Amino acid sequence: MCGICGFYSQQRKLDAVHIASAIGALAHRGPDGSEQWVHPEGIAGLGHTRLAIIDIETGQQPMWSADRRFAIVFNGEIYNYRQLRRELEGHGSVFRTQSDTEALLNAYQKWGEDALIRLDGMFALAIFDCKDRKLFLARDRTGVKPLYYHCDSSGMVFASELKALLAWPHVQRRIDRQAITDFLMLGHPLLPATAFRDCRELEPGCFLEVSTRGERKGRYWSWTRAEESRDGADPLASLEQELKIAVKDNLVSDVPIGAFLSGGIDSSLIVAFAAAHGGRKFQTFNVRFNEAAYDESQYARAVATHVGTEHHEIVIASTKQKLEIMEKVVGQFDQPFADSSAIPTYLICQQIRKHVKVVLGGDGGDEMFGGYERFAYADVAGLLARYPPLVLKTLAKLTSGMFFMSRDTRRQFGRLLNVAQLPSERRLMALCSIIQQEELARVLQPEFLSASRNGTQPGRFANANGGSGGTELIDATVTSTLPGDYLRKIDVMSSAHGLEVRVPMLSNRIVSFATHLPNRLKYSLFKNKILLRRLAAKYLPAEVANKRKQGFGIPLDTWLESKGREEVSSYLSNRSARIWEIFRPDYLRAVTSQFFQGEWDRSEISRFSMYQRVYALWSLEHWLQQWKPSW
Repeated sequence: MCGICGFYSQQRKLDAVHIASAIGALAHRGPDGSEQWVHPEGIAGLGHTRLAIIDIETGQQPMWSADRRFAIVFNGEIYNYRQLRRELEGHGSVFRTQSDTEALLNAYQKWGEDALIRLDGMFALAIFDCKDRKLFLARDRTGVKPLYYHCDSSGMVFASELKALLAWPHVQRRIDRQAITDFLMLGHPLLPATAFRDCRELEPGCFLEVSTRGERKGRYWSWTRAEESRDGADPLASLEQELKIAVKDNLVSDVPIGAFLSGGIDSSLIVAFAAAHGGRKFQTFNVRFNEAAYDESQYARAVATHVGTEHHEIVIASTKQKLEIMEKVVGQFDQPFADSSAIPTYLICQQIRKHVKVVLGGDGGDEMFGGYERFAYADVAGLLARYPPLVLKTLAKLTSGMFFMSRDTRRQFGRLLNVAQLPSERRLMALCSIIQQEELARVLQPEFLSASRNGTQPGRFANANGGSGGTELIDATVTSTLPGDYLRKIDVMSSAHGLEVRVPMLSNRIVSFATHLPNRLKYSLFKNKILLRRLAAKYLPAEVANKRKQGFGIPLDTWLESKGREEVSSYLSNRSARIWEIFRPDYLRAVTSQFFQGEWDRSEISRFSMYQRVYALWSLEHWLQQWKPSW
């Protein structure tokens, strides 16, 4: 985990003072030191804050090529750097360090942008070519590492976090209303937009080159399904082999490594394979909640005992500092973020950092291998959509009166019936939205809604190529939700404590395997992660391999308790709050009152959806107060 920043200027002359401010905003990402370089003519500069993981003694950045033509700053890890090094040495490259940074730099020097397709790892990088006077930026395939930039007629500034971009005096803080609407519907802005109109996020699998000739943006990789068996191989045996190799590659480090162990299938499999590599006893970490519905600690303990790790349990209890913790969490994000699981993620990262600098995580498994119920729901909605609208409306009315069903069941089936009545291009987004598009008119102020084009355009989320089933929702989840929500949460919360999180499930070999895996081995109407569960049955206790998917959330209402809910409601209800410029007053009053009282229409939204809406409001208001963006 490092932080990178820098600039390229055609007209505006920037200097070491400016880049030092940007580096200061990234200090938490790299507590082991920082360096900077500014071109003698002031046309470019690079900054880096370091968390030393590989080649601790000689891996400092910016790093220069032997001929002093190229300089690089790089955030991440390249897991196949040793293989790259051997290949480059065969071509005559000379190495002075043992770092993956130097292998990356020499690869670019040899192959240019074509080097990107050879990299297996997580990265955001910037390389300046002193001879041709051009800056080259690139980001890893699935978006594990973030990279933001601001471009105008005079040049570019870039950084690992938006707060470092905003440290440059010429970068304006203007609200992107469409990005805020995306956030309200999906919980996060949609790439490449950010909450700031003048700042962009480089999309996963893309590069951006800036020179005197202008900007050149390209894509070197994209998530593309090719559902077919590969060479007739047994998919279970292939997955087992690929995941073992991926975990082994992710264990390359000059410092001790641990792992998140949620008790779910993905993290448990990764722990089982990591612990099998021997050496010192592997350390695992789990969050334990006091509320049983949110607590998976018993499954994590079972796995830790089964594979023999040194296990640590971190208790998330109700504390007097809970609102202070929430403020720290939302304050660490530099744009609104509606996923309240950031709170336990922040707390577990804080505790893990006392033991290790690097942990393995299970992100990517649910998204690529069919772990979410909504994938099957998308298929069901497609089947229901074949019925005439009148039939669906009648069924919806009948369902609302079927009191022999639980409220959750009635609500979920009613939602599916409503989704089925939507145009096909809107179904996938509707299944993933916090606030539905048809709700916006009664939720948002008219002038704000009209400025944001009356909602999110479905194609920007789904990229569904015309389909609206579970297969296309997997595509949308991998390309939009994974980098926009899950990976962003992990990056921001871990970097707040100088902790690096690696994700073996998102290594090239596992991603490639997932693109070729038929849907019938991912999920069905009654089962999820079908192939991963078969693998889990070989290595994990039966109660873990067979357990239902459980999200890593926090019971926000009970965790805050009555006094905390009252404070949150009061904060959001205050007419001085800036969210009153965005939302209709009756909506704000209703949501805050219902959250405080603990009473809402459970036939319309779930308990999770209620506090998800409140947390989104809380996050947005804190962002507006902290960064004071203009309209």
